[in-house]
Amino acid sequence: MRKYDEIKTSMERLEADWGDVGKNIVVMCLDDPLNMESWEFLQHCTACGGNWGGMFLTGIKDLRPEIWEVIPDDMGVHAWACICSVLTMLNVNFSEE
Repeated sequence: MRKYDEIKTSMERLEADWGDVGKNIVVMCLDDPLNMESWEFLQHCTACGGNWGGMFLTGIKDLRPEIWEVIPDDMGVHAWACICSVLTMLNVNFSEE
C-alpha cells in the first residue's frame, strides 16, 4: 500500500497548493481512510468522458462527501497531483506491486 515517502509528498503537495484546506483534508483522510484497492474505488466513480480527475472526484464524493465538499473549486495548476494526493491519503491502492 502506501509508503512513507508517498504520504509525506502527498501531505506537502496538499498543504502547498491548498493551504489550510489541504491540511484539513489530510487530517480528515487520516482519521477515516478508505483502505481499498483501486478496482473497489473505481466502482464508486462515474466516467466523465475521459476526464480522470473528474471521475476520481465522483468517487471521493460518493465515499467521502465531507472531504469532497471542502476541496476547493479552483484546485490550481496542480489539480491532478492534488486529487492523486487525496487518494493516497485515503489509502486507495493504485500500485502495481
